[in-house]
Amino acid sequence: MVTLSPRRTTVHKPLKPLKLGSMLWSIFMVCIGFFLHGLISGFQESSVSHTNDFLAATMAVEPSRNQPMAGKKHWCVVAAKYLPATTRGHFDHFPHAAEIVLPCWSFFMEQEATDNCGYYFASGTRAFQLSSWPKELIDTMGCEIKYGNGIEESGFVNDIPKDDVQYIPNLYLLRPRFNYIRYLNHPLHANALRRLFVSDDHILSTKGHGKPLQIGMIQRGASRRIDNFDQIKNAIQEAIPDGNIITTDFTFGTVREQAEWFATKDVIVAAHGAALTNSIFITQGTIVMQLYPPGYFWESLDPLIEQSGGYAIQWYQKGKNPMVESASLEKKELDLAGRADFSPPVDEVVRPLVYALGIERPTNVKLKKLYGAFV
Repeated sequence: MVTLSPRRTTVHKPLKPLKLGSMLWSIFMVCIGFFLHGLISGFQESSVSHTNDFLAATMAVEPSRNQPMAGKKHWCVVAAKYLPATTRGHFDHFPHAAEIVLPCWSFFMEQEATDNCGYYFASGTRAFQLSSWPKELIDTMGCEIKYGNGIEESGFVNDIPKDDVQYIPNLYLLRPRFNYIRYLNHPLHANALRRLFVSDDHILSTKGHGKPLQIGMIQRGASRRIDNFDQIKNAIQEAIPDGNIITTDFTFGTVREQAEWFATKDVIVAAHGAALTNSIFITQGTIVMQLYPPGYFWESLDPLIEQSGGYAIQWYQKGKNPMVESASLEKKELDLAGRADFSPPVDEVVRPLVYALGIERPTNVKLKKLYGAFV
């Protein structure tokens, strides 16, 4: 038996002129949107790839957007006029130069241009030459160094070939006194730089499988000395009897010697200072403990330690917020506090170390050293 359903009749009502106009307007706006999107995208691509575009040069490096340019030399352009006022006077000196030199190394790595790179330093009015630490660093990188005075208002250098790439570091991530400084974009970039100075085989021969824990302690030569340095050393040795403690005043002649000292340590303890810029050479998992004199606090090197694959821990005077206390001082007072000798309580230095190493934990987890190729 077949049941017939009543047939539905659809009545098509004529569109009102107002409604028809709204539909056409919506279609028009969608088309305009697609057109503008394509135009903006094309402009952005053009800006990123254009060698002489100042805005593109100051952008943060993004590997997905910056593709290697075969045959083109990549230049890091450092000009005093584009640096913060407090940095211009000493951007050629160690350790401040690291905040400029290292971001460019990350740029070269991401552009696959570490074998075809250069640094152009434009000082402006005064005669300019790099000091020994950044110069040796750049020379070992294999990058060319050029000096000059002239730089165009657009931010570009005329005496660099037009086909070459000019890159200016993102100054927002540089000095002065930013809580977070972008030295490197990835620990692999630190590893690659370290291997130019120290081989993995040499590191493993010093702190590889079966070797005792290598603990380095640095005593500054003049200001900011640790008065109870020997007491802290003895207490660390008592807490870690199998550890091999190596002390130094860090008066090495070359960057290579400094790099080797840092690369072959599992733990480093030192007052905050210029020597710790060499944390760029640590291997993954290295613990670096910085000690601060009362009233002085500057976390400028913690990002470098972490971006190099290490762990940054600190000692500062308890009971006060060190950042607030430091920021409340006038520059002259801060400089005096930063030069003062001091004596951190021994237990407040040793206990964080053994805890960070996993020697003392509620679960009684023992220390496990990291071995391998330090990738």
